[in-house]
Amino acid sequence: MLIKELAEKTGLTPQTIRFYEKEGFLDTRYIRRRENNYRDYSEDAVRHLLNLKAGQAAGFTLAELKQYREAVETGEVATQQQVTFLHQKIDDINGTIAELERIRAHLTTLIQMKKVGSFCIRRHGKCPQ
Repeated sequence: MLIKELAEKTGLTPQTIRFYEKEGFLDTRYIRRRENNYRDYSEDAVRHLLNLKAGQAAGFTLAELKQYREAVETGEVATQQQVTFLHQKIDDINGTIAELERIRAHLTTLIQMKKVGSFCIRRHGKCPQ
């Protein structure tokens, strides 16, 4: 399939697909050249790019995904190490969630203080700075 069809099937732009190719995420396993030198992407390219998108949506960086993929493909990472890697990412995500919850609580407190401040101005004519 041509890049336009691949883009439609994956929800990625052709520019993003070319970027992934340049970065080594798409290689000859996923791309052949037609006689007119156009790229011909395989169905495996669709699955591969959708997995890449899912990894990014899960919070993995492209560098992490590339490192993980290379380690798995070369057999350097055993299944248990893969599970450990995924658990570490879950821990990272949980840390991010906790930090965002702290920020949300702080912002909620600020909102409540502003509401009290508005009430203070209406009722007493002034409010502490």
